Amino acid sequence: MLRKFVRAMTAVLTALGGGLLAASPAHAASYRDLKSVQYNICVYAYGDPLEDIYLKRCSTTPAANGNWSVTVLGNHNNHALWVLTRQGGTCLGVDGDAKYNYLYSSCDPKGSKNVWEVFPTTYGVDPVRTSYVLKSFGAFQSWGVHKCLTFADRPKLGPCSTSSTSDMIYR
Repeated sequence: MLRKFVRAMTAVLTALGGGLLAASPAHAASYRDLKSVQYNICVYAYGDPLEDIYLKRCSTTPAANGNWSVTVLGNHNNHALWVLTRQGGTCLGVDGDAKYNYLYSSCDPKGSKNVWEVFPTTYGVDPVRTSYVLKSFGAFQSWGVHKCLTFADRPKLGPCSTSSTSDMIYR
């Protein structure tokens, strides 16, 4: 009787443990805004592909052109790797080459052009707030250049800075 109980408990624990191990490392959060720390407004895109990316006042209701989900793919150099998918279905990615690169729709699961390396940062004094700088993993993997999502005048790829609020988002 004790043997049957031990076998049954072992089977249950193995099944539970196997379910945990079989779970995919990627998981998506609910749709939410990506807000520029400097301008306190959100990232939007007119349509597919992401031909015009802009900042506008954040919506309090679901917005197909502006709400994003974050899928965590794993880590690189102790930084999370995110894929940002717009509620309309498009991913925020990069395209071009080493000299001329830009933000674009890039939901190709085989490539890294829609993957962002996340650098947690802080800003403010009282209270200190957490924000993020997104460095294009695709630009580095494809062209060997470091480019970040920046908001100097509109959302675009630019030089990376973890201390400039024009490069920071919160979500």
